[in-house]
Amino acid sequence: MSAKPMSFKKLTLSTAILASLGLGAAQSNAAEIEFFGTAKVKPTYYSNFDFDNQKEDGITLNEGGVVSGNGAHTRAETRLGWKAVGDDWSVKMITESDQILTKDNVDRSFYTTAEKNGLPNAGGEFGIERAELLYSLAPAVQLQAGWDLRYLDLQSGGLLYGDDHPFVGLRGKSNNTSYEVLYIPINNAVKTGSSEAGDWRVYSAKVSQKVAEWTLSPILAYSDNVDRNADVTYFGLEGFGKIGGANLSFEVIGADGTVGERDLSSAAAYAGIELPVNDSFSPYVAVRYTQGDSDATDNKVEGFNGITDIGRFSGLMGMDGNILGENLSTGYGATLYAYSPERTGGRVQGYGGIGNGASGINPGSQILAFGTKGALASVAPNLSYKAQLFMIWFDETGNLVNAKNPGQKVDDYAGTTVDLQLKYAFNLNFSMDYILSTFVPGDGIQDQTNSNDSAYVNTLSMNWTY
Repeated sequence: MSAKPMSFKKLTLSTAILASLGLGAAQSNAAEIEFFGTAKVKPTYYSNFDFDNQKEDGITLNEGGVVSGNGAHTRAETRLGWKAVGDDWSVKMITESDQILTKDNVDRSFYTTAEKNGLPNAGGEFGIERAELLYSLAPAVQLQAGWDLRYLDLQSGGLLYGDDHPFVGLRGKSNNTSYEVLYIPINNAVKTGSSEAGDWRVYSAKVSQKVAEWTLSPILAYSDNVDRNADVTYFGLEGFGKIGGANLSFEVIGADGTVGERDLSSAAAYAGIELPVNDSFSPYVAVRYTQGDSDATDNKVEGFNGITDIGRFSGLMGMDGNILGENLSTGYGATLYAYSPERTGGRVQGYGGIGNGASGINPGSQILAFGTKGALASVAPNLSYKAQLFMIWFDETGNLVNAKNPGQKVDDYAGTTVDLQLKYAFNLNFSMDYILSTFVPGDGIQDQTNSNDSAYVNTLSMNWTY
């Protein structure tokens, strides 16, 4: 997620171009350019991602790359962005280098071979991570293209879609009504003989209507997932607003279509309420549900796959760096950013998920969340916190294998997560935050892994914004 610049330097577009060529002053098509950026360094320690401290964890991954699932690493995310704005157009681009720091990538020394130690070339070069290109065709019609962040339900549960895939579309607003239509080519085809491996395209439409203190948004998306031989229509409703002093949000999503020769019918839902009592205490309660599949052998696909589950960055329940949003493949089956166990079952009958790696026979989940956040000015100025507890059940366990008691049904209680985040803002341009997050496995994970050790994430983040 890109940060809003706190300060910036402005140049004219033509001045910058001409100056680089030594050609002199700006011409009449000048546009101001705003430069901004962020830099984050994150010393991190993972522990027991396999819920078993008697053996060494395998590898896992995060935004920076592949790391040990049991050990320390330092990730760095550095971004430099610029934005040019005219009367009816704008161009924004953000370059990024996001990596697990090693001598090879910080010295940019690994370029001579395609792989090293079985890992792909990972030098420290920048690339354009995000781009947003806008042009207003009419007061309520804006053309948009690029690969910036776009989402369908991030302000509620993040069950369906949020990511920075390429897109082309239209959006606009008139009075209290806004809309957005997107074409998202998530993967383009690689032709192998008569097949099209990898092809996946999404078409979406969302209308938002503001009524008093509420915003209601019907959502429609069609996923043409050739790679998984799946045609899926998603439909639903998102809403958020106020009742009295409480902040409420909800969404319901249905999925209908086919996966191969099997019929698909699934659903997901979310609801949350937050009651800001004062600056230091703003408690919330939320529930999050994704339907599971109970029988992998029948002709139905019932496990819910979003286009990309983005629970980690969602409204009330989101926390960038908590353990449930990490890559927890063992026992629970969630991938990076996702809160649902969408990868349990492998790629069998799947039709989406980040990396197109979700399973249609996954067990689904039911999450009951309690949390609070606020300022801690009485302890220290500019200190804030967020604390939350998730109680997690599998929705269906018919496809899960019991390793602890072979032949017995897997228990439906997956476990409990506890997250604590403390943040101190030294000024507008520098802050630090610390996250301690643990996943205490319930009987449902202990049955599958035959182990009962808690998993942990410890992360210290040093954040510069300019």
